[in-house]
Amino acid sequence: MRIDPFIIKKYPKWHPKRFAFTLQARFIENQAKWNFHKYALPEKILPSLPPVPNTDYSNTAVTPVQMQYLLAALSATENLIDTVVVELGSYRGVTTQTLARATSRKVIAVDPYIGYGGCEGDYKHFQKNTANLPNIIHERRTSGETARTWKHKPVSLVFIDAVHDYVNTAFDLQIWSPLLAKGGIIACHDTDEKCFPGTRKAVFEFSHLVDKFAHPYNLTLFSLK
Repeated sequence: MRIDPFIIKKYPKWHPKRFAFTLQARFIENQAKWNFHKYALPEKILPSLPPVPNTDYSNTAVTPVQMQYLLAALSATENLIDTVVVELGSYRGVTTQTLARATSRKVIAVDPYIGYGGCEGDYKHFQKNTANLPNIIHERRTSGETARTWKHKPVSLVFIDAVHDYVNTAFDLQIWSPLLAKGGIIACHDTDEKCFPGTRKAVFEFSHLVDKFAHPYNLTLFSLK
C-alpha cells in the first residue's frame, strides 16, 4: 500500500520521514517531467456524447467537452444499482452540481478544504452550488481518511481531480479502485498537461490494470476489468 501523502504532512517539515518522502516525491515528479512523452496514452473518442450541460465553466477547470465525457461515464454506470458516485477534489462544486443533477444516485464529494489550494472562499462557493441538491453528501476529510473508513454503498464512478502530482494521484488510484463495483469507471483529470507530469505517470502505470473507457484531451477514463 502506498503512503498517504496527507499523513506524511502531519509530521514537522524537519522530521526524517517527511524529509525523505518529500525528497523521493520531488525526484519522481522530475523523472515524470523528463519522460513526459513516454507516458502518453492513445486518444479514445466516444462516438456519441450527451449534450453540453449548462453550468458555470468560469468556476471549474473542467471543460465543456470533458463534462460531456463525465456525463457519458455517469450514464454508462446507471445500470449499477445501489451504488454511489465519488468526486475527489470538489473545488467550487460546479462538477459536483452537474453530476448530481444528472443522476438520482448519491454523489459523495470528498474535499477537506485544507491546504493544497483548498480555502474557505472555495468552500463557500461549494456550499452555494450544492445547497439544493439532496443527493450530495460532503465528506470534509482527506481522500485517504474517507476511503479507509468508507461507510457508503459500493462506488460506480470515481472522478479524481484532487492534488495533481504523482504521489497523490497514484495513492488515490490505489485506494479507491478496490471500492469500485465491477463495471465501474474511474476518471482522472489533467492527465495531458505538462505542468502535471506526475499525474500523467500515475495514470499511465494504472492503465495496465484496467480497460480504457475513453480519453479525450486531458481527461482519462478507465473501466474496471
